[in-house]
Amino acid sequence: MNITVIGRGGTGGGLADLWERAGHQVTRLGRGGGDVGASEAVLLAVPGTAVEVALSSVTGLEGKTVLDATNL
Repeated sequence: MNITVIGRGGTGGGLADLWERAGHQVTRLGRGGGDVGASEAVLLAVPGTAVEVALSSVTGLEGKTVLDATNL
């Protein structure tokens, strides 16, 4: 599965590591954002107060399954 992780902290980075070890293709996005258009699923793992800023630099989210792991 092609998964994009938005957020490189403990939750996002940890899940990305696990998914890579399980054989999935993982793209990691940080503050620079990027395009998630090729992904089958997206993990949003940023602080709750940073969601708007994090998503403002991400394209291709339309129609994607997004797992929300934000935390206030």
